[in-house]
Order: sequence, then structure tokens, then C-alpha cells
Amino acid sequence: MKPQWTADQQKVIDLRDSNILVSAAAGSGKTAVLVERIIGRITDRQTPVDIDRLLVVTFTKAAAAEMRGRIGEALQQKLEQTPDDDNLQRQIGLLHNAQITTIDSFCQHIIRNYFHVIDLDPMFQVGDETDLKRLFLVRCWSRNMRMHAKRKIRYFWMRCRCLRQEEQTKKLNP
Repeated sequence: MKPQWTADQQKVIDLRDSNILVSAAAGSGKTAVLVERIIGRITDRQTPVDIDRLLVVTFTKAAAAEMRGRIGEALQQKLEQTPDDDNLQRQIGLLHNAQITTIDSFCQHIIRNYFHVIDLDPMFQVGDETDLKRLFLVRCWSRNMRMHAKRKIRYFWMRCRCLRQEEQTKKLNP
């Protein structure tokens, strides 16, 4: 039995030749709508798109895993209905390469594959919250030390000027 989609949901499912951002409350059917949209795109008879050519970004790894699982289930159900469909078999094979991921995982994928283009050390590491706090504290400490050093340098030059003025005064008033 096919779900009954709202007008907005159907619009998202049917939209073609455009990127989309789907944002809605929890439990509103976002995942189901996106799965339906993806299945529609990859099984389109006129202009099918391979699943590994789509980028599907979620907020959590669990949501990405759920999305991948639901797409796999939907493909299996369609394949049971039409077992000789070469495209469905191909999509099932491509599913493990599909970019169904979180934004941070996608960014890491881009950086790992194109580090040479952006001139980044290929041994970069992603910091966890503790690393980021430590880095923040080090930067704050460094900035504070630089400011302190600038003050000391200013004080040093001011002191030098005062000493020069005292020497000049002594020369004028022996």
C-alpha cells in the first residue's frame, strides 16, 4: 500500500532538475519522502540517475544509516516486483558507494580526496570536543601572551625614550 502524501511532500518527491533542502519537524515523514524521491530518481524510465551520483546529507550517522537501509529495502521490494530489472539490480550494487552521510563525514571525504587541491596536509585529523577546547585554550593563551609582549615592548620603548630624555636633560644641565 502506497502512503498518502501531502501536497508539499508530493512536490518534494516530484521535483526534478534541482537541488533541495528538506526541513521539517521530527516524525513528519522526511525520511519516507526522501526515500520515495530517491527511488523515483533512480528508477525514472526517461532519465534515471545512479544512486552513487546523488548526495544525501543528514544530521546524524543513525539517520544516514536509516536512510541507506530504507532505500535498500525499497529497492529490494521493487526488485521482487520486477526481478529482471537490470537497473534495480545495478542500483542495489551501487548502494554501498552512495553518498548518504552526515555533513561532517561528507566534508572529510572531500578533504581526504582533494587535500592536494586545497594544499592541506594529508595527515590531517579531526579533533574531538576535548581537542577543540585544548586548541581554543592554546590560542587564547598565545593571543594573551602576544598582547602581554606588545605591552612590554611598548613599555620598553617608552622607558628608552624617558632615559634618552633624562640623558639629554643631564647634558643640558650638567
